[in-house]
Amino acid sequence: MNYRVVNRLFTLAVFSMPPIVGSATSVVWHGGALWCVFEVLSGRRRLSPDTAMRWVALLMLVYVMANVVSFLVNEPSLAMVYKLLPLVAFLLFPFSYSIWTISDREEVAHALVFGAATASFGALILALVQYKYIGMRAEGGAGNALVFADVVCLAGLTCLAGALILDSRRPFLLLLAFVAAFAAVLLSGSRSVWGVMMALTLLLLFICRTRLMVLLRGRLLALAGIAILIVVLTSGLIMERFEALWQNMDKLTEGGDYNTSVGLRVALWKIGFQLFAEDPLFGHGMQNVSTLIREGIEQNFGIQVGFTHFHNGFLTILVEGGIVAGLAIIAMFALITVIAVRSLAKAEDRLERLGGAVLLMLAAVYAGGGSVNLIFGHDILDTVFMIFLIIGLFLARGTSRLADVEASVPSAEPQTRP
Repeated sequence: MNYRVVNRLFTLAVFSMPPIVGSATSVVWHGGALWCVFEVLSGRRRLSPDTAMRWVALLMLVYVMANVVSFLVNEPSLAMVYKLLPLVAFLLFPFSYSIWTISDREEVAHALVFGAATASFGALILALVQYKYIGMRAEGGAGNALVFADVVCLAGLTCLAGALILDSRRPFLLLLAFVAAFAAVLLSGSRSVWGVMMALTLLLLFICRTRLMVLLRGRLLALAGIAILIVVLTSGLIMERFEALWQNMDKLTEGGDYNTSVGLRVALWKIGFQLFAEDPLFGHGMQNVSTLIREGIEQNFGIQVGFTHFHNGFLTILVEGGIVAGLAIIAMFALITVIAVRSLAKAEDRLERLGGAVLLMLAAVYAGGGSVNLIFGHDILDTVFMIFLIIGLFLARGTSRLADVEASVPSAEPQTRP
């Protein structure tokens, strides 16, 4: 199998899909990752020796084992084993990484940014149709406005990083793709993602300010005009979402009304901290969280509603798997951030800088945005985290294994004995 070609096309495909076809991305990546498991376990290929990947994989393994132990000590049952299925993605990570790195780093980088551009333009088209003609918050093919906003945010920021760092032959196209992604995120109505995307945009522009000045020559008026048009067209939605936020805050602070978007988040956080305090070591198990949330909200706030998480990814992890699971994930995000910062500091290698930018965006969107939403536990979010992490690590700290594979292919020429 020619992995150089397959991995380039696979990269282009999986980075194009998340906001457009949603869970189909998960099916494609998991299918490919299972093949990677077969390749490694059969002895046809070996695990990558990259140190960064192995440290991340180790922390993921600790997270998985902590959740398995939590499941076993909290009244386990065969009927609830399916609740552990989201953990499979973490076990597949090192295998997928190892086979994916049988690639040319330059080719994968270009496939990454143009796949993200496809996702950005496709997301805007779907968002416009859903918002204008169906009258709903844009959710694309993800089926959830917050999930849609997260994956489009990452796609758009990848396009911006590609234009500023990769020195692509089509930087203006990538800038337009970023603008399209930003518009789609606005139409999703996801306020937390708005803030994360704007902050990361300013950070990327500052880091790459020299390159930015070059790109803006002759294009400043066009980009400014497009930006102003987007703000004007979405101003009504923006004002509506912030007015709803202020109203929710007033209802909570003045009337003690928890039955609003903001109020329910506060209620969930209170319940989550109480549950974590009850069993900080082992947690309550992934199989019990939904029931505990439903019972807690009804008993403490008199509201009958169901949630699968606490609208805080770290709190959800702590309640599900305990302190060990939580510390493993916090350490993983810290490691990713350190690698990102160090890679961005290497001005001489643009591929490493692009990988660092991808990792920094990934950590900020998942750890930052996930502090008021969800980090893991949704198939699309889990898959997108894995594919961005794999390519980000590969470009920032990884080594291409094309030479190893080519060296392992036996020569067609006859061998002569001395």
